[in-house]
Amino acid sequence: MSGARRAARAGLRSRAATKEARASERAGTERGREGGTRAYLVRRLTALLVLAAAAVTALFAAYYGVSRNTTAVSERSTPAILQVAAAHDALEAADAKAEDSLKGHTTDVEGLGEDYRNELSTANQSLAQAVKSTTGGKAARQSLLTIAGLVSSYSDIIEQAYVNRGNHALRNAYLSYARTMLARDHDGILARLSTVQEGQRQVLRAQTSFGWLLAFAWWLLVPALFGTLAVLLWHTQRSLRRRFRRLVNPWLAAATALLVAVLPLASFTYETQERLGTAGRVLNGDDIGSNGGETADKVADTLRDTRWRAGAVGWIPLGGAVLAALILVGLQPRIDEYRFQPR
Repeated sequence: MSGARRAARAGLRSRAATKEARASERAGTERGREGGTRAYLVRRLTALLVLAAAAVTALFAAYYGVSRNTTAVSERSTPAILQVAAAHDALEAADAKAEDSLKGHTTDVEGLGEDYRNELSTANQSLAQAVKSTTGGKAARQSLLTIAGLVSSYSDIIEQAYVNRGNHALRNAYLSYARTMLARDHDGILARLSTVQEGQRQVLRAQTSFGWLLAFAWWLLVPALFGTLAVLLWHTQRSLRRRFRRLVNPWLAAATALLVAVLPLASFTYETQERLGTAGRVLNGDDIGSNGGETADKVADTLRDTRWRAGAVGWIPLGGAVLAALILVGLQPRIDEYRFQPR
């Protein structure tokens, strides 16, 4: 009997040990499953935040790359180009007026004439403003200062032609020298002005063109990043629905909806770029020097509605912060559920 009791007790202890082992195995499996879920959520949160940061940064750079040019064109390139064009046209007009006055029949009475002096004054004033506003850099500024000195020498030669108006040969020699100084190829006053203007128009082309870097950002980088982020958010929603039996995570849904904001920003960029192109064509006109005020008004009217669109660039970092907060609030509580695991 005692042997049978001992055998029964041993059997009971064996069954209890087996149950305990199975329970321990189930607990270990559950802990492993919970640890795997937490690791998955941490990885997904990190991926979403990194991708959101990259997408918002790319969007900010792409949008700013276009919107900043509206101010550059209206406040810097427009006055710089118009001042040089005005000086160029005024000098051409002054030279024609000087010749008409010196070869006319009223030179002794009227002198060089009020028209000549007005055109020369306009040229000097335009040059003085161009030195301050040029977008061609230090070289263009130095060239304009040189041109201003040459214009002064040109006016002195014209005065000598007037002083010697009674000697037609000497008068004509002075006129020819003045015209050569003004219109000589490569190093004449007008040629120097044209060189400065070409440099400024190169800056304008850079400001109004949609270069390869912006094209890459808007046509490839921004769509790829935002599309990937949207897919990853959608996949995260599916995973959470499967793991936590919840139909939708409202925070992640709001983050997904916020991505749609890239569409109006893309539309703003397109409209801004179109207007920049129009302003560039206006500033490349042939008669802008003699119609500076009208040209400036056209440029201002063209770019007027772009100012508030350019201001939207400041909302992009704020939108990025909201996007990151929505992702964090959507996933962090799920991660916290697995923070303390039983041992």
